Amino acid sequence: MKKMNAETGEFIQPVILENYDDFRKYAMQAAIVTYNPEYYRGPFMDDRKRIKRVTLAAIGVRLRDIPLSFKLVIDYSDLCDLSKPWEEQASEVDRAISKIIADLESDCPLVRGHIDRKTSLGEALSIRS
Repeated sequence: MKKMNAETGEFIQPVILENYDDFRKYAMQAAIVTYNPEYYRGPFMDDRKRIKRVTLAAIGVRLRDIPLSFKLVIDYSDLCDLSKPWEEQASEVDRAISKIIADLESDCPLVRGHIDRKTSLGEALSIRS
């Protein structure tokens, strides 16, 4: 009887991207794409929620038979126009981020939420060294 080698799981940190076009390319190849929106906080409960930041993650992208994750954070500071009043900026940022989410939803398996693997203290220390 032949013995099989046990696979050891290795945690690979997500690759942080700075460009949406690069992220979109990897999202099309991903097993799943997640998005986690953050909203402006208004003083009233009935205020309309507006997205100010979204964290996107393309999970399970196989490159050279290694499954990788890619992460992109789109923030209001990336999209705002300081020449316009705050109310108009907030609405435009909300529309732009909502459009990005809608485009991704039509082209790849998109899920709201996030998948974070908490690393143990030993793993965190070994990653830093």
